Amino acid sequence: MNVIIFLVMENHIDSNLSWKSVCIIGLGVHAQNKLLPALESSGLQVVALVSRTPSLAISGVQTFSTVADALSCLPDTTLFVIATPPNIHYAQVKAVIEAGRDVFVEKPAFLSLKEAVELSRLACERDVVLVEMLMYLENNSVQKIIEELKRASGSVKKIECQFLIPSVPRGTFRTEESFGNSLLSDMACYPLSLLAIAGYDLSNLVLVRDNCQVKENPIFSVKGKSKQTTIHILVGQDDQYINNLKLEFEDGRKISCEPFFYGRDGHRALIRSTKTGELTEQILESNAYELMFLRRRPEWLATQKNRLDSLGLVSESLERLGRQAGLL
Repeated sequence: MNVIIFLVMENHIDSNLSWKSVCIIGLGVHAQNKLLPALESSGLQVVALVSRTPSLAISGVQTFSTVADALSCLPDTTLFVIATPPNIHYAQVKAVIEAGRDVFVEKPAFLSLKEAVELSRLACERDVVLVEMLMYLENNSVQKIIEELKRASGSVKKIECQFLIPSVPRGTFRTEESFGNSLLSDMACYPLSLLAIAGYDLSNLVLVRDNCQVKENPIFSVKGKSKQTTIHILVGQDDQYINNLKLEFEDGRKISCEPFFYGRDGHRALIRSTKTGELTEQILESNAYELMFLRRRPEWLATQKNRLDSLGLVSESLERLGRQAGLL
């Protein structure tokens, strides 16, 4: 018989409580344009900011220069949202978890299997919520695809994912030269997370072509197989925006969805093709950023083991692909 005991102590939040406030660590363009509005719409109040840049202060919001300062001053019911470059996620997430606080961290959360395993274990030991912010998973179209992949896992012939963008904002950490700041880690984590969640083996995926040395046009092509399923992932920078998923089944059926790895509200075209015709379903999606922040602690805790297992698989794959690309 499993007995669950809730202890009330300093820096330990009851699993049934909701967050009363939010502290954002890092206030770049993404946090300002997407995270702040989503937090406000979902009813979560941002009361603190960790930033070393005085010009990024928010009116009425307390600013701290270090994570340690914020942890020592803010109440236990504060949710910490990390929106900093991936290279410093590990240290920041570890500090928050060790303080017994819940933490949401931008994708990719971690860049190695060791980091993912250590902090996943620590989060479970401290009974705190650890979430990698992959907003696209909130979309109904994505959940339909995941259900289809799980249901037809033995008959999926091919999975193709394309996620290409025409440009990278200048003056951001994405233009810096390191694996954590590369488009490979920034974009490949999307399709890799989809495959991991759907139960596919990522260990045979390899980087078969990359021109990451050509800074004006870095494209990464990843291929491999999971049992009988051929997988092809294409991410990076190209002349036009492409964001789609294509499935092909042994019986000739095909399913595609576009845009797929996307968090904004709007329509998604889910197309099902058979020998007898084609059916297009237009799915109206809500803002996935807001939906993610509307979920409460019990929901995240209930899915934590499966989420962190997938996170480990993705982190391991990113690390391997980074080495193959010469970025590690």
